[in-house]
Amino acid sequence: MKKTGFSLAILAIVLLSGCFADKNNAGDVNENGKVTITPTPIPLSTPSAMPTPTAEPEPTKNPNEISSFSTPIKDKNENRVHNIKIAAEELDGTVIEPGEVFSFNETVGKRTKEKGYREATIFVDGEKSKGVGGGVCQVSTTLYNAALEADMEIIERHRHSREVSYVEEGRDAAVVYNSKDLRFKNTRDFPVEIKVTVTDDEIRVKMYKKTGK
Repeated sequence: MKKTGFSLAILAIVLLSGCFADKNNAGDVNENGKVTITPTPIPLSTPSAMPTPTAEPEPTKNPNEISSFSTPIKDKNENRVHNIKIAAEELDGTVIEPGEVFSFNETVGKRTKEKGYREATIFVDGEKSKGVGGGVCQVSTTLYNAALEADMEIIERHRHSREVSYVEEGRDAAVVYNSKDLRFKNTRDFPVEIKVTVTDDEIRVKMYKKTGK
């Protein structure tokens, strides 16, 4: 029994001395006989690099495009927008031959209720009023600026009696059937086609070199 007690005491001393400590976490024995274990540092993982987003390619411009101009639709009155769309449809696809003089009034025609035009805000002597076809002047203004960008020769153009909100001052083009027209000459040596698109937010007019039939 004495041998057994002595053996257990020896085993306890060995265990406390750290002889069976994990060799990977072995420490030093200080002067008091205690084992100080230094933990093995865990290497930090290197964060993987974030993939660089691929930029979407910009749409290729039509090589036949001569000019492009847009104006914002700020007044979204239903009747006004309706009139804009009718005039845009009349204008869209118009081809101007070399040396030909384009007339907005002749191309779009008279703005009447019979053609589907409605009453909307117009300017009369600087004052707001109601008139059939209100809003069409924004179409003629957008076209006027596209014609300027295309170096067309402006033959006739009129300003509104007051400043409009959809284009900077001095860049508008008022039209009134049989009174005020927008006319310009195709100075190019090839036919020019007018394309008009209308969205909820803008009117855009583009001019293209007409190719083929």
